[in-house]
Amino acid sequence: MKYKNNISAKLLVAVAVLSLSGCTREIDTDVLATYPNLPEVFIDGFSSDLQYQAWGKVTNFDTDTRYSGTTSIRVEVPVPSDPMGNYAGGVFYSSTGRNLSEYDALTFYAKSSVPAKMEVGIGNYDTEDYLVGLQDVKLNANWNKVIIPIPNAAKLLSEKGLFYYSAGAVDGEGYTIWIDEVKFEYLGTLAHAHIEDVERPGFPGKVNIGTLTETINLPNGVNQTMQVSSKFFTFESSDPDVASVADNAITVHKSGEAVISLKEAGGQIKLHCYDFAPTPERNESEVLSLFSDSYRNKITANWNPRWQYSTAEYEDMDTGDNHIGYYSNLNFVGIVFNSVADCSAMTHLHLDVLSMDEIGTGSEFKVEIHESNSNNNIVYLATKATHPDFKAGQWLSLDIPLNDAGKQITQLVLGCDSNTKNILLDNIYFY
Repeated sequence: MKYKNNISAKLLVAVAVLSLSGCTREIDTDVLATYPNLPEVFIDGFSSDLQYQAWGKVTNFDTDTRYSGTTSIRVEVPVPSDPMGNYAGGVFYSSTGRNLSEYDALTFYAKSSVPAKMEVGIGNYDTEDYLVGLQDVKLNANWNKVIIPIPNAAKLLSEKGLFYYSAGAVDGEGYTIWIDEVKFEYLGTLAHAHIEDVERPGFPGKVNIGTLTETINLPNGVNQTMQVSSKFFTFESSDPDVASVADNAITVHKSGEAVISLKEAGGQIKLHCYDFAPTPERNESEVLSLFSDSYRNKITANWNPRWQYSTAEYEDMDTGDNHIGYYSNLNFVGIVFNSVADCSAMTHLHLDVLSMDEIGTGSEFKVEIHESNSNNNIVYLATKATHPDFKAGQWLSLDIPLNDAGKQITQLVLGCDSNTKNILLDNIYFY
C-alpha cells in the first residue's frame, strides 16, 4: 500500500533511542530551546497547538471509548474499494513547533477490533528531517502500550510532526483501531542503539546517507527495529582523504575504502569508493543506448523483473553527474526491454562492468543477449582466464559481437558465480 510520502517504502536502515541509560555513547546536547515544551499529543482531546490532517479516507478519524480519561482516537480503516480512500491515515502536528529535547520516546496505547498491523511514527509533517517510523505494529483486542524511541531528542527543538499513523484493510475487510494517551516521555530505560551495518559503493561526489535502520532495546527487553532519518546522528570517517562526511552527506574524494561510524549509536557504513567508468568516445549517431549518461537512452527496460529464484537487488545510483547500475546479491537477473530493440544496423553490445568482489579462478560474469528469434540468443562469458584485466574494483569494458541474423533484441540476462555477487554497470549500448 502506498501511503503519504511513501512512508512504507523499503528502505536501506531502522531506529532507536540513543540518549538512554545503558548506552555509553555521547550525544551532542549543546543546543538552545526556544519553542514550548509540551509532552501531550492526545490525552482526552486536542492541546492548544495541536492540529490534525487526514490521509487516505479523510473521514477515518473520530473520538470514542477510552483507555484512560474520557476520550480516545477512533480510526475506521476502510475496505480497499472505498471510493473515499483505500486506507486510513493521518498526522497530528503542532501549528507552532515544540521543543521535545527532554524526552526519549513517544508512547501511546492502542487496540483493534481484529488482529491487524499499522505504521506509526513522528516527524512526518512539513519536513521529514527528523522522521522516525515504526512499521508492522501488531494490534489486537487488548490495550497495549507502544513505544517509539527518539534517536537523539536534542535535535527536536522545533518539531511540528508529533504523531502519524497509517493502516490498511485486513483480508479485504475494514475494521476499527483505538489510540489513546499519546504523549512524549522520558523513560530512561532504552539502551543498546545500533544501526544496521551498510556496505555500498561510492563514487566521486556526494552520497546522501538518507534513512537508516536501527534497533533499540525496550524496557521489556524486546529489541525493536525502526527507520530513522540520518539527520539525528553525527558521523565520522575513518579516512577523510577517501570520503569525508558533513551535513548528512558523504563526499567521496578518491578510490579506496572508508568506514563511516556514528557518534550516537553502534554500527557503521562501509564505503568502497571507485572511479567512474571510462567515458565512451563513439558518436551519438553510431549508438543505440540503453544506459549511459554520454548518450540519449532510446531503450527503456525493467531492470529487475524478479524472476523466480533470482536473488538480485537493483539500485540506480545517482551521483549527480553520472548514473551507475548496482546489482547486489546477484545470482542472475533479467533486463527486459519495454519494446523490441531493432539492432539490425549494429554489430556489438558494449557494457562496462566492475566487480566489487575478488575475482578468483572460478569467478565468472555471464551476459546473455536474447533476440525475438530464440535460436539467435548469444551467451558471453567473462572470466579471469578469458579477460586478464577482470579484477576486483576495476572497470572492465566488454564488446560482445552480435549474430549476423535477426538482431531484434528483447532482453539481456546477467549471471555470476556465488563469489561474485556485487556488480556495477555503466555505458550499456549497441553500436
